Amino acid sequence: MRKLIFILILGLTACTNIPVNQVNDRLQAWKNTNIDELIKYWGVPSRQQQVAGKWHAEWINEEHSSGNTALSVGSRSFGRRSSFGFGLTLFELGGSDDACSRLVTYSENGDIAEISWKGSKNYCYEITPDRLEVIKNKAVIDEQQSKN
Repeated sequence: MRKLIFILILGLTACTNIPVNQVNDRLQAWKNTNIDELIKYWGVPSRQQQVAGKWHAEWINEEHSSGNTALSVGSRSFGRRSSFGFGLTLFELGGSDDACSRLVTYSENGDIAEISWKGSKNYCYEITPDRLEVIKNKAVIDEQQSKN
């Protein structure tokens, strides 16, 4: 019984959800940068346009992870007779679709004015680089380059 409870708890903790405010914090950390730095670390936007004197860049990311196919093998005895069988499902089990759209509004000189997002909070959090980690890694690289 304890093993079953442990397995259930382990399974539930594996499906952890990122809180919305944590996603917002990760995205808003990039607000004090400019569009060139976002492109450097987020990649080229899916689309850019100017509307009513404001510039907009949008990053659209989608991911489909396929599930597993199932195979079962079994046997059974009926008195002196036995049988053997197997089964195979030809469709995906447990796949998921994730999408994230990050919209950035910026000025003509590239300063970020606003960042918003919609989509899967876990996926948006996962694909957006942690600004503090980027700064830390950049400092390490700069230090190594100055030694050479």
